[in-house]
Amino acid sequence: MTKRLVFILTVAVIVIGGLVSCKGAEPVTSYKIGTLVAQTGNYAGLGLQSLEGMQLIVDKINDGGGINGIPVELVVYDDKSEATEAALAAKKLIEVDRVHVLLTGTTTSLSMSIVPVGNEAEIPTVILTGTSLFDSELGYWVFRPAGAETDYIVTTLNYISQNLDISKYAILIENSGYGQGGKVFLPQVSPSYNMTIVEEQYFDPGATDLTPQLTNIKNSEAEAIYIWGSSPTAAMAIKQAREMGISLPIIVTPPQLDPRLLESFGQYYEMEPSVIAVTAKMDVWEQLPDSDPAKAICREFAELYTAQYGHPAAMWSVFGGQLIQFIEDGLKRSGADPANLEEARMKIRDAFETTTDLDLLVGAYTMSPEDHFGIIPEKTKMTMVTFKDGQVVLLP
Repeated sequence: MTKRLVFILTVAVIVIGGLVSCKGAEPVTSYKIGTLVAQTGNYAGLGLQSLEGMQLIVDKINDGGGINGIPVELVVYDDKSEATEAALAAKKLIEVDRVHVLLTGTTTSLSMSIVPVGNEAEIPTVILTGTSLFDSELGYWVFRPAGAETDYIVTTLNYISQNLDISKYAILIENSGYGQGGKVFLPQVSPSYNMTIVEEQYFDPGATDLTPQLTNIKNSEAEAIYIWGSSPTAAMAIKQAREMGISLPIIVTPPQLDPRLLESFGQYYEMEPSVIAVTAKMDVWEQLPDSDPAKAICREFAELYTAQYGHPAAMWSVFGGQLIQFIEDGLKRSGADPANLEEARMKIRDAFETTTDLDLLVGAYTMSPEDHFGIIPEKTKMTMVTFKDGQVVLLP
């Protein structure tokens, strides 16, 4: 090969490479939210709900002209209900997809797996967890505009103390990050309501037989059972308890209101005494009195959701929508240029940290450098419900 031919080929390679490079450097014209939800695996029911709520609010934002004229884009990966998978997918979203915000919206264990990833990569990260146990571990870049077990516990025990003649109860808790919150806070709060935990039992997500745990509870002095979990196993426990002839009142946490679980286990929820649950007011917004300020907020989301998906919003749909609303508020105030990635990430983070009295679907939030959870306790939108004739019914 002649030197002239080598030179021509070299120039061609450089030119072609340059053209490819230029093509790959297309201007960034949207805010990209890297989203991790469980679409398969043990928590898929919650993850798919969450994703629907997220997409609903993103569509609403874009239909309204975007954020200061800039559209929002969800870049979605399935974390497969595995913490390791979530962390790996988060790194891909950050390094390959070059998203502006990292978002996870299924369970505590999956969310906490990306906390170190978000902080190390210096990207604003919004997570969904149901426990405040790890709030001190969120770090500089991570925010948690969600709920906390203390909201559930106070609402639940306040109702029980006023309406049921119960002083001793058993706990049946999932071995998970979510369950850990119940394990820690239920014993702390119960004495304030003159209630005592007389039996503690635990189960693994995905377990198929809880009769040993339920037998221990049946043989105890418990006057009620508080089932605390985020997996379908918690709902299965209700079925097995009733099949074993356990007729104690059963209290459950919001994940057990997953419509798929109600479809599968609803007949056991309704067995006397029917199960009672703590959940967001969204689940029963039509039953709220007109004087409740939460009703208008819930109505807008619920009607939009039903129009888009053809079925009512569930608890995790609400959480997913709320996370996007929180991000939307921060993006609006940040004034970030999406084309300048590093600067945009910092501006968005700073905007999240200066969130003030932001009224969302399940509560209101004020963030600060010392508090990346920011719930305003008196503005939480939680309530108690029961189940009758296939419906979720607001308790007085």
